[in-house]
Amino acid sequence: MASQELIDGLQKALNREVSTFLRYMLQASMIKGIEYAPVRSMYDAEVNDEIGHAKYLAEKIVMLGGVPKLNPDLTPPPQEVRAMLKNDIAEEKKDVEHYKKLADLAEEAGLIELKLHMEDQAADEEGHALEMERMLG
Repeated sequence: MASQELIDGLQKALNREVSTFLRYMLQASMIKGIEYAPVRSMYDAEVNDEIGHAKYLAEKIVMLGGVPKLNPDLTPPPQEVRAMLKNDIAEEKKDVEHYKKLADLAEEAGLIELKLHMEDQAADEEGHALEMERMLG
């Protein structure tokens, strides 16, 4: 049986994923110049990845007896590409820590599939941060 803490944590993750795909979509549209084409492509590609994470989380919340609620962070993203990357590296690292906590909560609840999925999402978010760090040079 899932704890309310786990469901609330999944809800928080859902909103972070929705916030992220909205931010990445906007950032990809704002980036100009051939020198930043790889960054723009990376953000475009990550939008679908983040949507997939959000869909999984919403479905899992329902399966565990909760109701998904959307309350994304609509803070405008930075305008400058390096600032975007630095901001997003920090956000991805926060997500890694949150997914690790969710994996622990899922394990406590005996939800092995969820535990493994949360660990996979933590690894995926860490991969995003590493890719962005590489782009910064």
